[in-house]
Amino acid sequence: MNELNNLGNTIAKLRKSSEITQEQLAEQLGVSVSAVSQWENGKTMPDISAIPVLCHIFDVSSDQLLGIDHEKDEAEIKRIRAEAHKLMGRGHLVKAERMLLDAHKRYPNSYELMWSLMYLYHGLSDPADGSAEEKKKEEKYLHKSIEYARKILEGCKNEELRAGANQILCLSYDKLGENEKAIGIARQMPSMTICRESLLSLVSKDRARLESRQAELFMLLNRFCTLLETAGNVKFEDGTFAYDDTEGAALAQKIIDLLDVLFEEKDYGIFHLNLMSAHYRIACIAGRQEKDKEKTLTHLAAAADHAEAILRLEEAISKPEEGIKHTSLFLRGSTYGTFGTFDERNMTAFLSDALKSDLFDFVREEERFKALTERLKETAGLWK
Repeated sequence: MNELNNLGNTIAKLRKSSEITQEQLAEQLGVSVSAVSQWENGKTMPDISAIPVLCHIFDVSSDQLLGIDHEKDEAEIKRIRAEAHKLMGRGHLVKAERMLLDAHKRYPNSYELMWSLMYLYHGLSDPADGSAEEKKKEEKYLHKSIEYARKILEGCKNEELRAGANQILCLSYDKLGENEKAIGIARQMPSMTICRESLLSLVSKDRARLESRQAELFMLLNRFCTLLETAGNVKFEDGTFAYDDTEGAALAQKIIDLLDVLFEEKDYGIFHLNLMSAHYRIACIAGRQEKDKEKTLTHLAAAADHAEAILRLEEAISKPEEGIKHTSLFLRGSTYGTFGTFDERNMTAFLSDALKSDLFDFVREEERFKALTERLKETAGLWK
């Protein structure tokens, strides 16, 4: 009904500004005056064959006649995606899905919305446990993600959106056990050395060059920490892992040492996430392997420090006008980056839940452990 009213109002407005009566317009179109009146009252719509004639009579484009404002639509799509991505980054996935699907109905040809839905469903594909029901959900979401990726590759010319679609196809096929397909897509992707950040750091000038170099350094450090963090998860065909617990703890310590060297001002920014994870991993290994109370409690306390720092950081970066910048040498002057998680729990809630594991039963009655759990409860909750 809104579309009928909008088109009817536009026809009436254009007719009056052209100083044409309903009778004159009806005569030029070969329809009844009643038909024109019903269009303008929003009761019916013109036949599609009348659209080009109306455009010619009023000297307007079909977009103008039909009320299509591409710039306005693009701005609205951008706004919706930004809001949805913020929800996704704080684990509010159901709200984000509803928002994106509603927008996709309004803008069915928007590859940007397809791209956002593609990533949303891929994120939803991570199973909560290994149950058969969760496995079915995982496959359902992976196939949805693949569907959007294929649509993007079939019609979209934007290289960045296409690259994202190939990334999701690659990861989704691997999760579905179609590893050869995944490897085939991966081998077709460009090298890291010719990505946007690398090229901009070479060809930008003056201050823009410094900013591009810092963006590349940030990207590489973020990737390097992630690779170190997940190296212990590499599993061979015989069921053994690439690194044992002792080596896994050593890798986690290397992340801590590296970030301490690079951020001499302790302005870790989003790398508080990596530090929280590294300290927690060492605490787990110390508890599981050594039952070392002092080591376990020391690293759990450090993990809590970084979890709380993430909450303060989240509040700070939600106010971009304050422009919080790094002070450590290699990123000096660059603005703090943002972070996302598909978990609705904030970091202190995540850590608080993790401490309930029976792995920590051997320190549960320690006063330091009790104090730590009470401390975490003060800020634990859902992301806002």
